[in-house]
Amino acid sequence: MSENRLSETSCRVVTSGFAAVDVTVNGGVSASPGGTAVNVASLLARLGWTAEVAGTVGRDPAGDLLVGTLKSEGVGTRHLRQFSDWLTPIVVQERHRDDHVWRFSCPICGARFAKHRPSNVDYAAVVVDEIPTPDVFFFDRVSLFTIELARLWKTAGAFVFFEPAGLGRPALFERALAVADVVKYSSERAPAFATRLALAPVTLIETLGEEGARIRIGGRWSLVPGNPVTQLVDSAGAGDWTSAGIIDSLFNGAPAKDWVKAMRSGQRLGADACGWPGVRPEPAAKVRGGFEPFGCPLQLVSRSA
Repeated sequence: MSENRLSETSCRVVTSGFAAVDVTVNGGVSASPGGTAVNVASLLARLGWTAEVAGTVGRDPAGDLLVGTLKSEGVGTRHLRQFSDWLTPIVVQERHRDDHVWRFSCPICGARFAKHRPSNVDYAAVVVDEIPTPDVFFFDRVSLFTIELARLWKTAGAFVFFEPAGLGRPALFERALAVADVVKYSSERAPAFATRLALAPVTLIETLGEEGARIRIGGRWSLVPGNPVTQLVDSAGAGDWTSAGIIDSLFNGAPAKDWVKAMRSGQRLGADACGWPGVRPEPAAKVRGGFEPFGCPLQLVSRSA
């Protein structure tokens, strides 16, 4: 693994978007924080950044684990609010051949897990008032809340990094493009919104798997070859490490942003991340009592009724 714990920097990042818990069920139940916005904050904190997550999750076992783990990692959670009438999204990871697949329904009852629910747009003004303007605002879901955070912080001088998981509501996606400085996405997800990116006046980064990535600046595309993965254990989180590495290199390198260097740094971390199971190199936390009391939607809803 490359050096992932660097000296303290003066850089600050706030992220918002999909906040979830990743669960593996393989002879036992293990869980760890998940979702791109959460992972990028956690990984940048490892790289010495002051990091904070803004959003809303449930006041349930998954939400408690999510918030508690982020605090232990040094990520700010003051504005990651927990509501007792919400359920925290859960994603179950299962081994499949030499990699993994994601499941979005309960392995016990078959009920769908909770989906991402954004915070109320009015809360954005509170967050911006109480958190110093970050160097970078990162978001991966379009909502009135995340777009307002992006708008307010970009006006104050923040760099806005948008990593869409899909198109979502087209009108909101267009507003996100209008306020973003850079949009990063994978070639697998590109068909959902590629036509909308064609004329967007932003820097584009498209990851291409083993082929590396390409970047569009000023209308011109350039290919940056990837780093070889010496031993694939699990690709989960590789894209999040790539994003964190790009951001860290952009703001801790030369005064002028060196995009090629940043992409190489990000891809190096992404390749390293394929060498261990899950997003983080440390083992996920064991969940006592099995999955049902931890994450079964029907049991959690009946318990709170």
